Amino acid sequence: MPLNNYLKLAQRALQTEQGRAVARKAADGLAGAGNRLTHNKYADPIEKARAAINKQLGGPDDKGKGSKRRRWPGR
Repeated sequence: MPLNNYLKLAQRALQTEQGRAVARKAADGLAGAGNRLTHNKYADPIEKARAAINKQLGGPDDKGKGSKRRRWPGR
């Protein structure tokens, strides 16, 4: 299947609430993984990117989820 068809399918999926919910969950997971990998060194830019994605998707921006910072020893 050509790439163009995949893009059309993705756009159609993002038009549904279920598709947007999946995209928000993926963004939250990626933000969490980024914070774990960088030991929260870039937590603020990662949170801003996650919030921008949620804003673009038209969903709620619940700051309580994923914005907790863990302090690593010696940092």
